[in-house]
Amino acid sequence: MDVAFSLDPALPKRRGVEQAIRSAAAQGLLPEGSRMPAARELAADLGVSRGTVVAAIDDLVADGLLVTRPRAGTFVARTPTTVGRAAPEAAPTAPRLDLRPGRPESGSFPAARWAAAVRRAASTALMTNPVDDDGAGSLELRTELAAYLARSRGVETTPASLVVSAGYRSASTVLAVAMRSLGMAEVAIEDPALPGIDHLWRSAGLRVLDLPVDARGARTDRIGRDTDAVVLTPAHQFPLGGALDAERRRDVVAWARRTRRFIVEDDYDGEFRFDRRPVAALQRSAPDQVVYAGSVSKTLDTRLRLGWMALPHDLVAPVRASLLTLTGGVPLLDQLALADLIRSGDYERHVRRQRREYARRHDVLLRALSRVGVPVPGIPAGLQAVVPIATALRPPADADGQIRSGDFVTHSLDRYTRQHAQAPAAVVGFATPPRGTFGTAIDALTRWLQQDPR
Repeated sequence: MDVAFSLDPALPKRRGVEQAIRSAAAQGLLPEGSRMPAARELAADLGVSRGTVVAAIDDLVADGLLVTRPRAGTFVARTPTTVGRAAPEAAPTAPRLDLRPGRPESGSFPAARWAAAVRRAASTALMTNPVDDDGAGSLELRTELAAYLARSRGVETTPASLVVSAGYRSASTVLAVAMRSLGMAEVAIEDPALPGIDHLWRSAGLRVLDLPVDARGARTDRIGRDTDAVVLTPAHQFPLGGALDAERRRDVVAWARRTRRFIVEDDYDGEFRFDRRPVAALQRSAPDQVVYAGSVSKTLDTRLRLGWMALPHDLVAPVRASLLTLTGGVPLLDQLALADLIRSGDYERHVRRQRREYARRHDVLLRALSRVGVPVPGIPAGLQAVVPIATALRPPADADGQIRSGDFVTHSLDRYTRQHAQAPAAVVGFATPPRGTFGTAIDALTRWLQQDPR
């Protein structure tokens, strides 16, 4: 192993060599079982004689820190305990019955197809793609995305108007910086909404106006006179689960056109409508005023960190510049693999399979809650449902807004609200559990709800 040993000049050389080896082992630079460098090499590194190193190693062998094996060398036998040394961090474990929202079905990721797409991208496409990156992302992926978004969500865009991002939060950060650079000062964001999304805009220097949400969607009549952009989830409001009604859609589009300001459309799960074909993206009504944002976080996996924005022409150059400055872009191999998955049809086949599965789960959830007398608001869509609860079941305020009962965990609606309070509710991610535990998780949820004193 190539280890940088540090010799303390204040110590006698033999003691200094011994202490340098002890310190390297204590810091984890020489893990248990690792082979020590040859005495001649170590002597050269430390600037001492070979005899000094051999004597120090003999002392450490006698102490049990090192062990010598004939014709093999000298090895670290154990790692010394250091006062104040941090214990190894344990890997986080998922709860057995996970009903937290915002995640696709555990175990549903099309691993074999993704791996095949990565292999194809690495063996051919990676070699033929240009090295220079202007901040927009792979032209190959943007071409596939433009066609996919047109047929699946009715988005009117071109490869030149698309940029690839590292997911929705990264896209929001980049967009906020770009808008601030153009002199924009205020953004209106739905309340409740994705936790922390307001902080991303505030960090870029914009004021945030909290936009209340009711059964008809965001209160577009509350958009301020000085608002430069409004962030909406019109197809399926997160987390409340409703949709922006037709009148408010018309009103907000008319506002954007009249004032030449912008709408940011977060279409986080637009592919998953169960009772009908999804309403076309709001972007189709005003491509010059609407930023359409999407990602694979709900279709494939949140950890892929792959997303995109279809931009009005005036925002393309500022957003590309901000993306290069802030993030340097998205790994090319992942982009090319996603392009391959879309081009082959595997991506859309996977989405259709998951849509059928989530529709089944939504139906099971509604029937189970109906049996215990709990109504569920919202439209039949998405990966989560808001489940009303009595005040007595409302969890105490905590850092992460989680509700835990026995083996299941979900989120409190309080986690998503900022200024505008909502009635007590749980935000249940019915898509999250693997198929083998879904029924058990719903049973645990209904047992907990039956504690409701209503």
